[in-house]
Amino acid sequence: MKIFEVTDPIHKTLPDFVKFACDQLDISEHPTIDVVDQVPGTEGTTFGRYDPETKTVYIVARGRHHKDVFRTLAHELVHYKQDQEDRLNPHSGATGSEEENEANAEAGVVMRNYNEQNPE
Repeated sequence: MKIFEVTDPIHKTLPDFVKFACDQLDISEHPTIDVVDQVPGTEGTTFGRYDPETKTVYIVARGRHHKDVFRTLAHELVHYKQDQEDRLNPHSGATGSEEENEANAEAGVVMRNYNEQNPE
């Protein structure tokens, strides 16, 4: 796992969350995770993105609550899993698409389970 250190203390808790989320989503080998100030190619319009060409998840953490960052990460990990199952297409990230709705729902389940085990 590649996680770039950032000034936000999230870098201390992120590896544990990645392991938790991957276990919940049944992901054995996770993608590279890059904590960035701005997601490449988005002009600052999103907090996370999975790039299937590089197998990288980009996450913006600075100035965001950890649980919000973790939810975004869980969402992008679902897209990674969809890619591993050959279920992504150029329109998978569109609002209302089957893949996007699945990522939203699964990320919500991961976060509920995480919050139960980590109420702090």
